[in-house]
Amino acid sequence: MPKKIQNYLYFLPVERRAFNALLLVVGVVFAAPWAIRYFWPASQTDFSAIEQRIAAWQGTEVPLSAPDGNDTPAELFPFDPNTASVETLVRLGVPARVAQTIQRYRERGGRFRSADDLGKIYTLPPDVFERLRPYVRIGQGQPSADNRSKDSRTRPPAEVFPFDPNAASREELLRLGLPPALVERLLRYREKGGIFRQKSDFQKLYGLSEADYARLEPYIVIARPEVAAVVRPAAYSSGASTREYSPKPIDVNTADANAWTSLPGIGSARANSILKFRDRLGGFVSVEQVSETFGLPDSVFQQIRPWLRAETPIYRKIDLNTALEKDLSAHPYINYQQARLIVAYREQHGPYKKPDDIRRIAAFTDAGWLAKVIPYLEATQ
Repeated sequence: MPKKIQNYLYFLPVERRAFNALLLVVGVVFAAPWAIRYFWPASQTDFSAIEQRIAAWQGTEVPLSAPDGNDTPAELFPFDPNTASVETLVRLGVPARVAQTIQRYRERGGRFRSADDLGKIYTLPPDVFERLRPYVRIGQGQPSADNRSKDSRTRPPAEVFPFDPNAASREELLRLGLPPALVERLLRYREKGGIFRQKSDFQKLYGLSEADYARLEPYIVIARPEVAAVVRPAAYSSGASTREYSPKPIDVNTADANAWTSLPGIGSARANSILKFRDRLGGFVSVEQVSETFGLPDSVFQQIRPWLRAETPIYRKIDLNTALEKDLSAHPYINYQQARLIVAYREQHGPYKKPDDIRRIAAFTDAGWLAKVIPYLEATQ
């Protein structure tokens, strides 16, 4: 070996000692974690409770207790999703965020007309809905135990006798066993010009249970079933006294405020609300969409329904290939998350060829929502 290389590889005694010390330190550093785990084993943390709450929040299993930190077991009892409070929904096992979503939907004028409508709430886990479906009671509500016992003590026994829902007094309706709240609703309906033309009209009264209708139906007597003109109260007329008038049918997509206020129960405020909702939609596809107007009672909609026509198609659609997220989310039927998914799919897969292409988005599984929103979309090439 050349002398120069030999001198380069040669270590002095002090260097050898330093190298050995360095090897010892490295060995201790690498051996320390193993030694610590061997002599001081770590305690195992039980994450099962946290994992259960995460799974329940994600809707992967039926929650065994009310969510959001409430350890009270979920209860099952009849309830009306149109009137149940957030606390009641949470007691039923509905996640608190979903319960607040349901409350906001109702505050904006939304209504559940059947048990299946509750399942259309976008954030409600399907398994929770299937568990609650048998307990949904539309129009009946769920009074508290105290209220039920108090009501049973104060309400006189129900009677049955022939009556005309267009003329029966408050006392007569209460004697028939109808709930006081429903009686007041019926009286307000009549005061605004509402008329029952046949027995089946009485069944449409919001809050009337099927059992009460079946019990009273044989005793309903309509004194004047053929009413050609509607009697409008003075509060809805320009004169000081009540007058009779015959509203003309209107096209829901072209009628102005004057045309809407010509209908019974529609004042200037409600007419403006309908026009604003129509403009946000871009037009009504069907007459029934008018009932979704915020602040429009169902009793008033049922009253004006015979004079509504959808003869003109909607006048504004959203172009899926050019619309931004803010343009899509401005539509009443599309929220911001859905708008983001529509735009993201376009950026990933290219332009849409037809509105039905949004069905390819995996997150859009609600057939009812798709049927409502697709008529308002277009895909220009």
